Amino acid sequence: MAEYSLIITDVTRYGSLYCVAGWDVGRQRMIRPEPPGANAAVEASRFWDGDFAGDGQVFAFGNKVLIAATKPPDHFPFPHATEDRIVVAGSNIAVLERLNTTQIVQSIAESVSASPLKAFGGHLVRAQSGKAQVPAGTNTASLGAIEIEPDEISFYSDVAANGRRRLRAVVEYEGLDYDFSVPADAAYRRFIDGEIAALKADAHASELIHVRLGLCRPFAAMPHSCYAQVNGLLFL
Repeated sequence: MAEYSLIITDVTRYGSLYCVAGWDVGRQRMIRPEPPGANAAVEASRFWDGDFAGDGQVFAFGNKVLIAATKPPDHFPFPHATEDRIVVAGSNIAVLERLNTTQIVQSIAESVSASPLKAFGGHLVRAQSGKAQVPAGTNTASLGAIEIEPDEISFYSDVAANGRRRLRAVVEYEGLDYDFSVPADAAYRRFIDGEIAALKADAHASELIHVRLGLCRPFAAMPHSCYAQVNGLLFL
């Protein structure tokens, strides 16, 4: 068991469940805290509910929290096992302070990579469609960030088979387009409230955009791939 002081940087939402991650201030690296009892074979067990994550909760974006956690069991698969940590059952999750955007960006500067490829240790495979993935089982990072100019991102939406509207972002980086899903909670709520126009306006009003990147875990239709996605957007 170890203590981790985390600045919560990534809050993604899937229905009523949340995945969170943050910058480990002491170790200068990303960590993904998972609930006590997280089981690699039971996907839902690895997410937090609204009592712990989201606005107003301990795992809210910008909160600096102190947790006690252990490394995952050896059978937890890479690349996610790189950052996975299991919160100790019965331990207290303490909010130490809440940081503003400037403080967050300054504190997590070391998490920024020079490109999407480098964010995932050179293992990101981009298809002609622009969608990109890291092969399941690869021992590399599953969390990272890049910073881009406002004219290097655009947004669009599509509709899933279940009828749910999905937000996507196309990031142009070094002449290549990367087409990412956007499960980032704040960005998705901004989209639902103000449509694509709201996000376009946010980008247009910015001088720089800090893009939090992550990998989804493999799923039934794509069991061998961990697709890259946008875990958060900071319009600076």
